[in-house]
Amino acid sequence: MGNIIDYAHTETRAFGPTDAETRAFGAVDALVLAALSYQKMPGIVPTLDDVEHRYRTVWRRLALFSPRHPLASLRDVVRAPFDGPTLTEIADHLYPADFSVKTGHAGLGDPRLTERLYTGVAASPRFGPIRVAAYEERFSELTQTQFAAVTMLIPMAHGDGHAADPDEPAPTLAIAFRGTDDSFVGWKEDFNMAFQYPIPAQRAAADYVTRVARIWRGPIVLLGHSKGGNLAVYAAMNVDTRIRRRIVRAYSLDGPGFPRDVVAGSAAIESMPPVEKIVPDSSIVGMILETPEPCIVVRSDQKGIMQHLSYSWQIGDDGEFERAPGLKSGSQYFNKALNDWLTGLTYEQRERAVDALFRLLDSTGANSLSSMLPALPKSIPDMVNSFVGLSDEDRRNLLAFVNLLVRAMLMR
Repeated sequence: MGNIIDYAHTETRAFGPTDAETRAFGAVDALVLAALSYQKMPGIVPTLDDVEHRYRTVWRRLALFSPRHPLASLRDVVRAPFDGPTLTEIADHLYPADFSVKTGHAGLGDPRLTERLYTGVAASPRFGPIRVAAYEERFSELTQTQFAAVTMLIPMAHGDGHAADPDEPAPTLAIAFRGTDDSFVGWKEDFNMAFQYPIPAQRAAADYVTRVARIWRGPIVLLGHSKGGNLAVYAAMNVDTRIRRRIVRAYSLDGPGFPRDVVAGSAAIESMPPVEKIVPDSSIVGMILETPEPCIVVRSDQKGIMQHLSYSWQIGDDGEFERAPGLKSGSQYFNKALNDWLTGLTYEQRERAVDALFRLLDSTGANSLSSMLPALPKSIPDMVNSFVGLSDEDRRNLLAFVNLLVRAMLMR
């Protein structure tokens, strides 16, 4: 078949039990929604604060009824209506100029591919009717936070997507966490995972799921690509038990893992919802840190680090990812080399190595990967001075880390 763009065009069945007319929500659908979340939502998508305000207004009105009032029971079943726009309507409000890292695109992949994906889902009987709401973005240089999430209502073939009848099975709430964007802040937060747990985005993810679960009922699916996949798993482990019971699955799509002591010592892992971690066969990002769950390995039409791009993952004619026999030796080597190197450092040494790397990058005067490349030639003297100014230990650890990254970049 090809990739998720082809899937959006060819899979026309509605969501429901897999048969001739419907198809269950699966891993490929999760990657489609994760890829869509890299695009900043237009103003027609209500924010989480907007939705909470409307929900509180409805609840306060119902709270006026006494326990004996005939309408008092509504307080237990009424939820804020999920009245966000459909993906078709959102695509209508996105223009070619929006698909740029300077305007509305937050991913590292080619924005033109995301534009093509939105065109595909807009015309899709499967994806077009999905409603989107509770958009949330948090970005802070001070706290080194880069976080974004959105909730999508997956309509079932049997209902109208609103589940007004409390006895009718509610449609699924798919919460998509955005992965790392182009900013140095986003990348610094990712690298902070080596010595900090939880990072601000992880806390934000658990908080986001908690707030959404209070507003709308029904089963919940958590998903994300890259850092977004890590956030999905973190939230599944750390939300309240009652909410955790509603989470039917968490999809980590080439998302990094967690520190070794967290994986070994977390009781929440034993009781967490099912996690499906999917990585390409030359995975780099998904092999960072420790993974508590087994990985499903899929084929990509790229090599090395470029396999991380979600549009490279291959989908068969059956609408499922094409499976690979296992991780390639280069990916396994990188995983072992990186984790062994981290194990040999204290948390303080890890923090200093990461800080040294980003001081080096900051010396370019840029604040993102895309803006660094044009500035790089003129910034080399400042980068050299920054490197020379480090302690011997920090230089040694930084060089070891950069050596691992270069090997990862050259891996085939």
